[in-house]
Amino acid sequence: MPDSDHTTRSSKSPNRWHHFLELAVSSSGASGGALWKIEDSKPSLFTQHQLGDLPLDEVHEQWPGHVECLDSVIKTSQSKSLEAQFEQANGSQALRLFLLPISSGTSVELIVELFLPQEKAVSLDQVEASVRQLLLWASPTSGGQSDSASIEFATWLSQIYSHLDLQETCYAITNETKTWSNWDRVSLLIHNGRKYEIKSVSGIDVLDPRSTTVTSLERVSNSLSDAITPIQSTAEIPLPELTEYQTRIQAKQVAVVPLVGNAGASSGQPVGLLVFDQFDSDTNQNRTLDDLAIAARHISIALEHALQFSDLKKNPFQKLSDKIFSQRFAKATLGLLFLLGFLAFLSFYQTELIISGTGYLEPEHQQDVFAISNGLIQTLHVSQGEKVNQGDKLLTLRSPELEFEANRLTGELATVRQQRSDLEAIRTDPRRASELQQSANELAAREKELLTVAANLESQIALLKQQSEELILLSPISGEIVTWNLKTLLAEDRPVTRTDRLLSVARLSGDWKARLHIDYRDTGPVTQAIEQGSAKLTFLSADALETSKPGKITEVSPQLETDSINGTTLTIYAHVDRESIPDVRPGTSIQYRIECGQTPIGYVWFRRLIDRAQSWWVLR
Repeated sequence: MPDSDHTTRSSKSPNRWHHFLELAVSSSGASGGALWKIEDSKPSLFTQHQLGDLPLDEVHEQWPGHVECLDSVIKTSQSKSLEAQFEQANGSQALRLFLLPISSGTSVELIVELFLPQEKAVSLDQVEASVRQLLLWASPTSGGQSDSASIEFATWLSQIYSHLDLQETCYAITNETKTWSNWDRVSLLIHNGRKYEIKSVSGIDVLDPRSTTVTSLERVSNSLSDAITPIQSTAEIPLPELTEYQTRIQAKQVAVVPLVGNAGASSGQPVGLLVFDQFDSDTNQNRTLDDLAIAARHISIALEHALQFSDLKKNPFQKLSDKIFSQRFAKATLGLLFLLGFLAFLSFYQTELIISGTGYLEPEHQQDVFAISNGLIQTLHVSQGEKVNQGDKLLTLRSPELEFEANRLTGELATVRQQRSDLEAIRTDPRRASELQQSANELAAREKELLTVAANLESQIALLKQQSEELILLSPISGEIVTWNLKTLLAEDRPVTRTDRLLSVARLSGDWKARLHIDYRDTGPVTQAIEQGSAKLTFLSADALETSKPGKITEVSPQLETDSINGTTLTIYAHVDRESIPDVRPGTSIQYRIECGQTPIGYVWFRRLIDRAQSWWVLR
């Protein structure tokens, strides 16, 4: 603080300096403060505030470093801060000490000492700026003339601190701030729960909650509820909400200044909001945004005092009533009651657990015809929809390997037979036998060998003939060919491999069944309902979506199956009344619905999550 700014306090009454100290403590959010008078470079206590009944000068010498810190401020005329730990009856407390000198010429005449809580987020420069404004009011200028700006600030400050009634304080804040700031209109809104409620508008005694002014102010305030620093519509990048509000009220300039709590539970929390409106083009006389920010700190303190006083005036029943019906508490209570009610609803309200999915209709008597060996399609004897009897030819296959092997064996058999014929000719002609020099025994042995080889070849040829006959596929039952597009599917010379399904034969006039694919995650409730006999099946077929049809579950697959279309599923078969599906075709898709019995609605809605949580708990 420059030495030339202030002179001695001697021309001012002690009461005024004590009031100055009270304002300094309040405006800075300090726990207490003291004013030291400096005579012959020695400090003596002038007055103290909120530091108890024991004079500070009787105990401060017991504080390590405190006397030295005072001497340092006296010698350097510079502000100083330090941290200290104070022992109290209810425990220790960490405080920050701010010492601010008040000088006359080159010497320090007074030192303002403020005790701020450790958690208070305020800097030495902020405290010094606030005290400087108060000091202008408490001390005359060096020329002996009053500083008009300081008088205006002090007058405004005394007015906003002059009331404890909440409504009177709000009225004083808006009207006195309007006069001091030179803005055309000042509005004050108080933070209530998550919303801002308008309390006072300068120049208006009675507020109409339905008026355009009130609704516009509350709308822009709630849209800027997260603001922590002053905002002005003339900023380089103005906020859209502020620009919209300025256009709506046709103002030349708008400023919004947040009011932040300074003490107790509200420290650092929003207390209220000041909205400044300027309707004239001449804004040169308006207080700047920095001035308004300094003033907002004092307004926050005055507003907090009024709110605390208003709360003290209420009896316990009023406080409880206000708490119950306050917006934040009411919302929290309603939210808790809704949550408890919702949980009770999920746990106790019973509804039908319904499992749905897709399936297919097929005749009860249907058999597939498979390829029994690798080969090529030679002849297709039937067409789709043709009626056949058991044992009728359906398809003829050919095997190039069998044909090759049969031709080889036939050739070898012909060779052996030729050798036997030659041997017989030799035996009947002695002259040729003597030329070959072979005895009768040798010829007999050779003939026996050829007979064995021939018999073996004939046996192999017979086996190949039997295998070739098996390539003619016969109908396993009497019925109708139900495989679609046979001529394309089983075109001539198309290769097939063993176990390939080639076509199907079904007895369409007999009983029918539904093949259902149950998602593996739903197998638990479905199988349990089937075991208890409470499972009820209905389905809709693709050719008659308007009418549901009943079914009776008859068989459950013992294991899960996986395919590329349905994924991992459990296959279940159900009997279907033929009269309910007169025109259905094999393979018709259906949408099934299995009612598994009554269960809490919470499980019906969240069974996937519940099952996953149970699995995690078991496997943890």
